[in-house]
Amino acid sequence: MEALTQLIVLSKTDCELIKINLSWQSMESDNNLNFAITPAEKYGYVTKQRVDASWVRLIYIALQQQKLPADNLLESVGIEIGTLHELYFTYRDVILNLYDNIEIYNGLDALPISISEVFQLHFIRYTGVIISDAKSVSDFLEKIIFASTQITELIKVVTTEMGDHTLLTISSRMESFRLHKTTLEIGVCLVHKMINQMFPACSGIISNVVLDFKSKRNNFENVFNCPVTYHDKAEYTIVINNQALTMKNVFSTHSISLEPFIGNNFSNTEFRKFSEIERFIVENIASNNLNIVFIAEKMNVSVKTLQRQLKRFNTDFSTLLKTNKIKHAEMLLKENKLTLTQITYKLGFNSPSSFSRAFKKWTGVSPSDYQ
Repeated sequence: MEALTQLIVLSKTDCELIKINLSWQSMESDNNLNFAITPAEKYGYVTKQRVDASWVRLIYIALQQQKLPADNLLESVGIEIGTLHELYFTYRDVILNLYDNIEIYNGLDALPISISEVFQLHFIRYTGVIISDAKSVSDFLEKIIFASTQITELIKVVTTEMGDHTLLTISSRMESFRLHKTTLEIGVCLVHKMINQMFPACSGIISNVVLDFKSKRNNFENVFNCPVTYHDKAEYTIVINNQALTMKNVFSTHSISLEPFIGNNFSNTEFRKFSEIERFIVENIASNNLNIVFIAEKMNVSVKTLQRQLKRFNTDFSTLLKTNKIKHAEMLLKENKLTLTQITYKLGFNSPSSFSRAFKKWTGVSPSDYQ
């Protein structure tokens, strides 16, 4: 952990504030006491704080998606593109300078939106926790809080129970300054995207999103598939229905289908691959053309490799597809928010009658009786 001591000194020559940062870095190999003098920058607070490099990689991909000069923008703040995949961390002043340079291209307002569009769960590294492996919505919230402290100690993520809802709030950890609104906007977009990626068949988890008035713009509101309200605080909140907290994550290695394999010489990489296969199935479960070739292309592997990976878990594609359709059919029927016809097409069936026949074959009862 990096502890910072700040001294503010008035220069006699140009009356410029100088920040003297004394930092003690605890490294795996040795402990080093670093002394650095940097000009006070316009945000008015210490910027020599570590930030997980996953943040930079996300920005880089989003800039490419926006068709902005991503390579030039990162190189302008001293980040070598050739070593970006190896970068473990950067500093806050680098991120702030990068935001300034992106703003020159009028790309800052669209940055959180672009990140939300390109984000995948495996983009976040080195947090000491696999977020996609959360057992439930409640477990997901706990993992997000832990992961945020590993990404940067400047951001604070807390949950507060309020009646029938749980509020997940993202803000600055230090009361003496405010985090850049773009950082907070990216944070709330990422949490919203992760919930939708991990629980794609579950509606009604998020009931509301609360943003700072400074973030009010129509295109930003469109990121969220729920009502958006505003207040005058530098806090960004996702309001979650308490009834959804126990919702199971079908991608988790803790799910019933994978429990027999845990601890039996299976690596985390194998569990993640299996979970990713399930995720692609669920995300495309409404498609009539969902088949093993489609998933193999999504996974960027051959069909034979995919079959071999599934065989390790004593299953095959058709069985896994059927298992997930049963899970989601039962979940949607119990929710009782969609009509039988809507559920039919949400699960990729051609007609309510074909869905009813399949469901009765799977469970022994008709969809109406199951409800």
